[in-house]
Amino acid sequence: MISKIKNNSILIKSFLFICSISLLFTCSSAFANAVNDGIANTKPKWEETADHIISLGKTYMGTPYVYGAERFQDKTFDCSSYVQYLYGKFGIPLGWNSREQAKQGTWVPFDQIHKGDLLFFADEDFPNETGLNKVRHVGIYMGNGKILHTYEEGIGVIISDLRNDKLEGNYWYNYFLFAKRVLPEKN
Repeated sequence: MISKIKNNSILIKSFLFICSISLLFTCSSAFANAVNDGIANTKPKWEETADHIISLGKTYMGTPYVYGAERFQDKTFDCSSYVQYLYGKFGIPLGWNSREQAKQGTWVPFDQIHKGDLLFFADEDFPNETGLNKVRHVGIYMGNGKILHTYEEGIGVIISDLRNDKLEGNYWYNYFLFAKRVLPEKN
């Protein structure tokens, strides 16, 4: 009888040991998955940078537009000095005008643009220009069909809709030339 109790005791201890180990591995695995899910859900560096650029850019809403505005200051902007200023704050050097900026980065198809990409536009006042000479304006794509940019005295820094804009209608869509990605996509 005593040997039967000892055998049962050993079986029970073995069973409890196996259950404890199983529970430990299950909890460890669940914790590891939760940690990995948290890491997987963090934004890529390019997106964080785009968010910071856009956030900083919005603080200049209404800042006056001046064609040929002085570089690397924040009292007045033209389209290219505004973009150059914002990206420069995050260590991304850009050219001095929209045509120079259009030479930088990687070309992006219209259906693949994402926030932080630069959008380049022609101008109705220069219909006969060709190549990069067609580029007359640059803005920052914010996502959801929105452009952060500056143009025209009396308007200054503004957010516009690419299509059906309240001030310009479909102008931005109709004169869109191409997009360039200047934010590094690798972390």
